[in-house]
Amino acid sequence: MYPLVLSPEVVSTFSFWHEGVLQKGISSGKELYGFYKKFDATQRQEAFSTAVSLSETGIEVCITCLPTEYKVWVSLRKLEQVALCFLSNTRPEELVIT
Repeated sequence: MYPLVLSPEVVSTFSFWHEGVLQKGISSGKELYGFYKKFDATQRQEAFSTAVSLSETGIEVCITCLPTEYKVWVSLRKLEQVALCFLSNTRPEELVIT
């Protein structure tokens, strides 16, 4: 499944507490997403590549696009699996979701 590409005007923002840190989130439809990574407008290809790699592991992903930046967001349903990427230095495409 490919990442959903959304305009920031069509999402609702919120904050949530996760592992002792206040996090940024957005909602679209019935799905809640947590912030994953921000990219400058010049890093468009990297932003989409990251989002596709995450989505290929079974994680629902969306990208919000502005003229100056791209933000990748991951489903809060899979937040723990995404955190494993950071802890183990695993690239998203190497992550195995069980």
